[in-house]
Order: sequence, then C-alpha cells, then structure tokens
Amino acid sequence: MSIPLGNVPTWIAALGTVGALSAALWQINTERKRRIAQETADRAERHQAQARLVAAWVGQPERPESQGEPIDRSQGRTPIYLFNGSSEPVYTLVASIVFIQGAGPRSTEQMLMEFYDEKLERFSRTPPVTTVSILPPGKWRVWIPGTGWSAILAGRSGGELSFTDRAGTHWIRRALGSLEELPKPPFEYFKQWKLYGPYDLEVPESAES
Repeated sequence: MSIPLGNVPTWIAALGTVGALSAALWQINTERKRRIAQETADRAERHQAQARLVAAWVGQPERPESQGEPIDRSQGRTPIYLFNGSSEPVYTLVASIVFIQGAGPRSTEQMLMEFYDEKLERFSRTPPVTTVSILPPGKWRVWIPGTGWSAILAGRSGGELSFTDRAGTHWIRRALGSLEELPKPPFEYFKQWKLYGPYDLEVPESAES
C-alpha cells in the first residue's frame, strides 16, 4: 500500500506538536514538583525559625575553697548558660547536664532513668536538671547544685534544653546541637521519666558580658 506523500509534512508537523506539548507538560510537572518542595522547605524553616536560635551549654563549676581537703563534688554549683537569639521569649524550659563524652547518660531522658530508683520509687539522688518558666531574648544563666557531673575518666558534659516556642511548638535542643520536636510540653513530656512538680522554676540571671 502506498503512502500518500502529500500527508508526510502534516504528520511531521503533528509529531512536532505532540513533542512540544510533551516537553511543555514535563516542564510544567517538574516546575510544580520544585515549587512544592520549596514550599515544604519554607514551611519547615518557618516552623523551626525561633527554635533554631535557642541553645544551652555548661560553664565552669564554682567550688568552695577546699583548704587542702579532698574536693567534695556535692558542694558548689555548675552553671548552665541559656541563649535565646530570637526577639521573643520561650517558655516552660527544662535544662539539664548530660554527657557528650564518656560512659554516662547522653540525654535528659537517660539521665533521669539513671538517677531514679524503682524500688524506692524516687530519685536516689537529685539529677542535674532544673526548670525555668520563661527565657527572654539574650544570654542567661541558671545553676545546678554540685560540681562533679563529668568526673569520670574522659568524661565531658554538655547542656540540653527543652522549651516551648512562641507558636506553642515544643522542642529539645540536644547537647550536640540537634533539634527535635517534642509531642508534649516539656513539663508533661518528662513526667514519663518521673520528673514531677513542684518545679524549681529558676529565675535566670543575665549573663550578658
């Protein structure tokens, strides 16, 4: 069967139109996916915007003069520095000392478990944890009783901070910097690790230089 040659240019033009349409649809779909991905990233950025500006770290302990006696690490106190780099406060904070090196608890949850005695149904000793009702913008300091929180071979301590941001979202800033969203307000979240009220609710002191 012979092909009418007169139809060949029409077919070529039609194929070109189909090809151009396919390319346009592919480009539109690609652009749509890129836009959705960008919008998702922008929402995540806005969601974390304030929380990313909040952090904590451990300062140098203050020990009483030993006067030649062995150091009593239950004496003195250790500062946790709290930094809020945003323009608004954060709320219901739980600040703690954890290990970032050495054979010790690496999170607030593990620290509370380590200190809680199931037989006695209470903490066998006071864990290095304190609470704060509100943290304004700036650099502040709270205190943990005792000075021996990383006194093991090669031990190094870090500060961990849980808080609620201005939008009512709950976060925990781990000692090594990672930021995790919590399912509940910090005071409620840590009840499952036996951290019950009444809370210390320390008033942070300014640490601005």
